[in-house]
Amino acid sequence: MYNIIISLLIIIASNNNMKSFKQYLAEGNEIVQCDINGICKVIKGYESAGNEDKILGVYKDSKKLDTIGHGHLVTPQSEEIFKEVFPEEHKKDPNFGSNVLRKGGRITPEQADALMLRDVTKRLPTVKKLVPKFETYSPELQAHLASEDFRGMLRKSPKAVKYLNAGQYAEAGKEFLDADDYRNSVKEKTGIAARMKALSDAMVSEPTRQKKPAK
Repeated sequence: MYNIIISLLIIIASNNNMKSFKQYLAEGNEIVQCDINGICKVIKGYESAGNEDKILGVYKDSKKLDTIGHGHLVTPQSEEIFKEVFPEEHKKDPNFGSNVLRKGGRITPEQADALMLRDVTKRLPTVKKLVPKFETYSPELQAHLASEDFRGMLRKSPKAVKYLNAGQYAEAGKEFLDADDYRNSVKEKTGIAARMKALSDAMVSEPTRQKKPAK
């Protein structure tokens, strides 16, 4: 299934003038993956759970920024990204991206998943550079690390990352919650606190998961 997904992404990317996924993967010399039932599932749960209808059009996120789908921030590059991810839609309607992003159009749940797959796959190499041992961690820790990088918080916590890379899991978990984002979210009762706490808990409990025998 993974090979099929990557092949489809490469085919999609090759239909435009932007750097293709094939070029991107070759330059990075890395294999990236996004399992809808793993990393993407966790991110989807935080970004859009309970808002399946709202996310199909442009909406304001918690920071009042234009967003669509499962956490895709609308930027000047978004129309080109839409061409990359939705080539067939643009063959039928060259203005598909513009109509959705600028004129109140909507995407389908399947298109929202495809956009998330592209965004998460694009970001995974960043996580791996921050956390070189990423692929040795449990699926739970991988998913929550990717989730917080997707939100941009992982890079704001260099001390927590340093502890994690040193194998000091409890210290990493504690340090990650020593942040204004977490404290403000607790006060304001927003979902950010729960998301950060999930990564902190995953860090702290990682040694126990590592010791579990393989089935």
